[in-house]
Amino acid sequence: MRPVSVSQVNEYIAKKLRDDYNLRGLAVEGEISGLSKSGQHYYLTLKDSDSQIRAAIWGSNAAKIDMNLVENGKKIVAVCDISPYAKGGTYSLSIRQVEAAGEGDSMAEFNRIKEMLEKEGLFDKKYKKPIPIFPRRIGVVTSATGAAIEDIRKIITAKNDYSDIIIFPTLVQGIGSVRSICENIEKANRLSIEGRKIDTLIVGRGGGSAEDLASFNDEAVARAIFASEIPVISAVGHEVDFSISDFVADMRAETPTAAADMAVPDTHQLREDIAYNRQLLYRSIEQKFESEKRIVDTALSLMLANIRARVTDAKAVVEKSLIVLKENYPKNIFSKGYAAVTDSEGRIVPSIEGIKLGNEYTVEMSGGSFKAIAGDISKGKEENGR
Repeated sequence: MRPVSVSQVNEYIAKKLRDDYNLRGLAVEGEISGLSKSGQHYYLTLKDSDSQIRAAIWGSNAAKIDMNLVENGKKIVAVCDISPYAKGGTYSLSIRQVEAAGEGDSMAEFNRIKEMLEKEGLFDKKYKKPIPIFPRRIGVVTSATGAAIEDIRKIITAKNDYSDIIIFPTLVQGIGSVRSICENIEKANRLSIEGRKIDTLIVGRGGGSAEDLASFNDEAVARAIFASEIPVISAVGHEVDFSISDFVADMRAETPTAAADMAVPDTHQLREDIAYNRQLLYRSIEQKFESEKRIVDTALSLMLANIRARVTDAKAVVEKSLIVLKENYPKNIFSKGYAAVTDSEGRIVPSIEGIKLGNEYTVEMSGGSFKAIAGDISKGKEENGR
C-alpha cells in the first residue's frame, strides 16, 4: 500500500468540504459564546445543547451585519459557508449574515427552495453545460446602470476584441425584478435561436444586502436559468455571497468582474502566443532542415566513399584478370617454347591422340608457322603404360 502525506489527506478533505453544495449558504441556529475580535474580524463559537463549532465573521462581512445581534449568550441564525483550514486539519464556519433566532423566515424559504430544487436534480453536475472557450457573442442580464455592468464591459473589452456584448437591461431587485430577470433570460434564448447566436449568458448583479439579492434566490429565476439553452454564468453579489442562482447555473463567478474574466479569452495574449509559437515552429523547421541536410550529406559522402571503394576493388579484379588473361594468351605462351598444332581444317589438335600418320598438320609457334607430315608417332609414358 502506497502511503499519502498528512498534507495530502487534509487538502483532499478540505476540497471535499469546499465542493459540497450542502455546506454552502447554511442557516445554522446556535448560541454565541467565546466572542472575540482581532482587527476587523470576529471569532466565536456557536453551540447548542449537544455540540459546538467555531465560526468567524470577516471584516468584509461585518459591515453588512447588525453586530448588535452578535453578543455572547445570544441565540442567532447564522447564514454561513464551511471554511476548511487544510494546514491545521480543522474547519469552521464563515458567517456572512446574522438574524435573531425566530426571525429567519427568509432563510427558511431559502433552504426550502434549495432543498426542493436539489432533490429535483437542478444542481446536478450532469446538467452543467460547458462554457464556450471562444464565444462570439456574450449576453448580459443585469441592470443597465451601476458598477456591475461597467465592470463586465470593461473587463471584456480590455481582454477581448473578438466577442460582442448584448446587454439586456434588467430590474435586479425589488418589485417586478423576478419577472424581469426571467423574461430577459428567455428573451436572450429567443434571440439566440432566431439568428443572433449568444454563446454565453452572464446573469447577475453587484453585491448588496440579503434583501437586495433576494430575487436571485427565487424559484422562478432558478428554473429560468436551468431551462436556458445558452450556458449561464451566475454572478450575484460578492465573493462570500451564495444564491440559489449560483447552484443552478452552469458556472458560478464570485463577482461580475470574475464572470466577465472567465467568459472570454485574452485575445491579445493569444496573438502573442501564436506569434511566439510561429517563431518556434519556423525555428524548429529550420533546425529540422539543417539536421536532415547533415544526414543527407553524411549519407551521400558514405555512398560516394563506398562507390569509390567498390570501383577500386573492381579495378583490381579487372587488372588481375587481365594479367591472368595475358599470361594465358596462346601467342604469349609461344614465347615460352610452346606450339599449337592444327589439322587441315584448322582445328586445334589438343593431344597426340589426334595425330594420324601421314596427315599434314600446321605447327604454329613464336615467330610463325610451318607444315609437317606426321611420321613416327611416339606417345607419352603415361599413355604407354596405361
